[in-house]
Amino acid sequence: MTRLLIFLLCIPFIMQGQATIKCTTSEINKKYFEAHPEAKKEREWLNKQSRLAEFNKTAASTSITIPIVFHVNDPTNPQKVTLAQVQSAVDILNEDFNGLNPEFNNLRVEFQSIASNLEINFCLAAIDPDGNATNGITYHYNSYNGREPNGSGGAVKGVSVWPCDKYLNVWIVNEVETDGSIYNSGWAFYPSTSLADQGLDGIVYNHRYLGYGEGSSDVSGPTSWQAKMARVLTHEVGHYLNLMHTFENYCTSPGDEVSDTPPVYHHGSNNCQQNWTLCSGVTIVNDENYMDYTDCPSMFTEGQKTRALTALNSSVGYRNNLWSSANLIATGCQQVTAIVEENNANRKLLKIVDVLGREAEPQKNTPLFYLYEDGTVEKKIILE
Repeated sequence: MTRLLIFLLCIPFIMQGQATIKCTTSEINKKYFEAHPEAKKEREWLNKQSRLAEFNKTAASTSITIPIVFHVNDPTNPQKVTLAQVQSAVDILNEDFNGLNPEFNNLRVEFQSIASNLEINFCLAAIDPDGNATNGITYHYNSYNGREPNGSGGAVKGVSVWPCDKYLNVWIVNEVETDGSIYNSGWAFYPSTSLADQGLDGIVYNHRYLGYGEGSSDVSGPTSWQAKMARVLTHEVGHYLNLMHTFENYCTSPGDEVSDTPPVYHHGSNNCQQNWTLCSGVTIVNDENYMDYTDCPSMFTEGQKTRALTALNSSVGYRNNLWSSANLIATGCQQVTAIVEENNANRKLLKIVDVLGREAEPQKNTPLFYLYEDGTVEKKIILE
């Protein structure tokens, strides 16, 4: 009986210990840029531009939309990751990058004045690289982890990757690393043109922490004890937009290259309790920052917004093409505006399809894709 009691008491701690954030972005990027001098030079240039933009407050502020595609991989049942699960994950991203998460209005007083709405939206791609309608998800049967064969994930990425200058690719896997653990959360590459050209640019992510309470997600909802894990995708997208860990270099300058995030002595900040060792001169840590390993992820800072916008306005990694008008049209992520039926005599209409790629007839109050002979695509809604 005593042994049984001890075992039962240990179960909650074992379960909670499994859901921990482990992002190896810093390590993989350091290794890549050290091995590729030209890529390192490009990264140093982008870092310099980001510092100048923050100092001069010159980063353009605009509403940006990024097309996103999820490539789901599993040896037996990739469909365990459902459309509802993926949509939930995208909804969380859109909350977090627009200051719409409930916690945003209840941040620590010390950081409320620099908490930022990045004005970045994410759209599940509605048109694939071949011009066909898509729901923004691809499914693949394989057992590749997120690292093999050489640490960059080339195996699983080689199964399916959409042009990195047009889509944010997210590869969903069972094992993110090669250490045999199924509980590592994810990692991403910083902007790099060479990585994009190789089809390696994007995010590797654990399906268990994708979205709330749908499909294969282990995160039951926003109030569950492991709710922070569904926000790890926000953390990884931050890396994709050139944001570093707030604990980068710990107490040693230059830290995360952002001036308004205090240096952090230990990753995991203070577990939202402010009770760990602090760096010299720091009285309070921004432990609500998405780029920490935090239990209370809630915000980005104005400096992080400037750094992300600098990356998105740069050609490094083709980040500026992602949200161009032409690309949003090509990927089906342009803003839908109300229209009336019109005469397309100047262009030959090939077919009309719905969001699942099925041919359809014109109908009112329903978004449809009009595919033309000249290769253009229009997403239309005909209102009554």
